[in-house]
Amino acid sequence: MRILVIQHSPLDHPGVMRRYMTEDGIDWDPIDVFSGQRIPALHRYDALIVMGGPQQTDEEKEYPWLVEEKDFIRRAVLEESKPLLGICLGSQLIADAMGGQVGPMELPEIGVLDVDTVAEAAGDTLLADLPVPAKALQWHLNGVMSLPPGAQHLMKSKAWKNQAFRVGQLSYGLQFHMELSADMVQAVEAYPEYIMALEAQHGVGALTRLVADMERNAGAMDRSMRHIFDNFLSLAQN
Repeated sequence: MRILVIQHSPLDHPGVMRRYMTEDGIDWDPIDVFSGQRIPALHRYDALIVMGGPQQTDEEKEYPWLVEEKDFIRRAVLEESKPLLGICLGSQLIADAMGGQVGPMELPEIGVLDVDTVAEAAGDTLLADLPVPAKALQWHLNGVMSLPPGAQHLMKSKAWKNQAFRVGQLSYGLQFHMELSADMVQAVEAYPEYIMALEAQHGVGALTRLVADMERNAGAMDRSMRHIFDNFLSLAQN
């Protein structure tokens, strides 16, 4: 098994999924598009994971590589019969590339919050038997306003409807994070725009409180992420 991982910053790596891949003997190649690395052909891999990042989907002038990445995602969905999982920015890139709409939220969704499945998710492979409601870290300024044509809505939260969706049978977007550790959340202090949004909503010192909340919920999120990851692998093995 070999997985291609597209990364958009040094911080936004697969987190706890790195441990899963080591435990399962899976080879994976991280491609740092933000540093100029080119995305290789997908036919060499069994699956694709697109991570989060500080960019927004419409910042193509600031980050020209977004144009190529969206085209790659579009071809991956339409032409490759391989599982694709997008997380946070990754999910928004899938939505944008496939004809959905992504835009700024009136109030950013930030914090360790619950996500839950919707009725339409019954029978879906990725979320099969996932205990819900499940804890997840939310930290997004933009959201998927409308799903791509034909996409299946799968999960929601109290603050934002489009938390998870499927395009076709093998391509999934998850708006939330379950792969992060408390240390990774602490490292977000390197991005002033995210700290400003956090403190505007939760006050001074909010990052310290959020890291503590992550530490309390890390075990539950790890178990949920492992469950989703195992289901994702099953798609690649079928």
